[in-house]
Amino acid sequence: MKLLADITGEKFLEVIETSGDSVIVQFVSNEGRRKGKPFKDSISGLFLTGWTKRTTSTAIGLELFKQGKTEDPRVSFALHQLYPLGRKVKLPTGYIATIASYANTHNDGYYIYLRDEYGLKRFKMTPEWELLPSEELLALPYYPAPKTQKEIDNINDFDKWAAGF
Repeated sequence: MKLLADITGEKFLEVIETSGDSVIVQFVSNEGRRKGKPFKDSISGLFLTGWTKRTTSTAIGLELFKQGKTEDPRVSFALHQLYPLGRKVKLPTGYIATIASYANTHNDGYYIYLRDEYGLKRFKMTPEWELLPSEELLALPYYPAPKTQKEIDNINDFDKWAAGF
């Protein structure tokens, strides 16, 4: 997988086809999922607008994992990024559990411990695992306590003095 990243490193383009300076690219997520439709552009134009070649990313690591490559640091990096501790995963069998360890490399693949209501179980990871949304609620914005009468009077006095400015 040939990948380009924007200046922020948050947007990715997969290079599908190259012919001289002309390229066909498509946006991809950090997990390697294609978004939108492929489009034609020039590699020099993309470089001028801030896109750079990317040799490491979760998308590249996940693609290598899907190809069955196990002894590659990019795969390890991607699995650690995409499958964090405490998140729930759904296995192809329908089994749902919480990630209790990081992926450990073995000569025949990656193994991970999952926790369910009965305890820990060791599983061999496969690309078909589905990461479920976090159950942790996002923090709401801070709303201060209601204003006291003294604060309201102070604001009103200032408004009178400022005369609407």
